[in-house]
Amino acid sequence: VPGINETLLIDDTYNSSPFACSAALKTLGEVKTTGRRIAVLGDMLELGKHTKEAHENIGKIVKEDAEILAVVGPRAKDIKVGALQAGMIPENVFEFSNSTEAGDYMKNVIKKNDVILVKGSQGVRMEKTMEILIVDKANKEKLLVRQDKEWQKR
Repeated sequence: VPGINETLLIDDTYNSSPFACSAALKTLGEVKTTGRRIAVLGDMLELGKHTKEAHENIGKIVKEDAEILAVVGPRAKDIKVGALQAGMIPENVFEFSNSTEAGDYMKNVIKKNDVILVKGSQGVRMEKTMEILIVDKANKEKLLVRQDKEWQKR
């Protein structure tokens, strides 16, 4: 999806799991660009006792496929931990409590030709980050998930 500042957004905001997030990151890493690769990742929910480990493992993978990482939600803090353990530059790692806050901040970080992956579980509502970063806000109902009136009330 075309993003602000002449960027490309990969909208994978419908849901997330360790396998799906890993695959999405691999895709991000394969996209050809003259800009940076940025991962904006929200919590992965319903992982039970594997929550901490799964998030840390995703963080370790991020360094291979992105130069900048933004995490959203309390569980995603462990993605940040894993990324830093893997050697990601601390100044390139950002942490947010919700998806709107992440979008508002990231709109000032992204630059021309950057490719941005936005992904997270349904409960984190990462489509709100996408809404802030897309160019065609007039057609957001056609471009983004969870745009019907019932979801907008939540």
